[in-house]
Amino acid sequence: MDWLVWLVIALVCVAIEVFTTDFTFLMLAGGALVATGTAAATDNIWIQVIAFGIVAVLLLLLVRPWAKNHFNVRGSRVGSAQVLIGKKATAVTDIDESAGRVKIVGDVWSARSASGFIPQGSEVTVVELEGVTAIVALPDSPAQNS
Repeated sequence: MDWLVWLVIALVCVAIEVFTTDFTFLMLAGGALVATGTAAATDNIWIQVIAFGIVAVLLLLLVRPWAKNHFNVRGSRVGSAQVLIGKKATAVTDIDESAGRVKIVGDVWSARSASGFIPQGSEVTVVELEGVTAIVALPDSPAQNS
């Protein structure tokens, strides 16, 4: 019956991994699956725990770094708004140094002009982000080139 406990631990770890996406709980789930097999072969809890520990540590040290690099090839910038810097956008409203709205990759953002007035419908480039406000410039403006 110990194998059922280890199987539940593995499933709980997989469920947690779905929300964290850090590969830590997935490696622990791998250790728990090995412990499930060990529990089916022996009733000795210490052997099960040792099997879990060894496999989990090996997975955490060897497989997790590879998985993080392989599935997160752009590094820590994935999911970060910073990847929007340099992207083209369209002015949804007129934009000046104090206010405006732009559409960047399908999302509408608050915006400010880096230099001067930008009319609605203009194609602009995101040059900076300040909180949730995109600082934009026309492609041929001096602010774009700095």
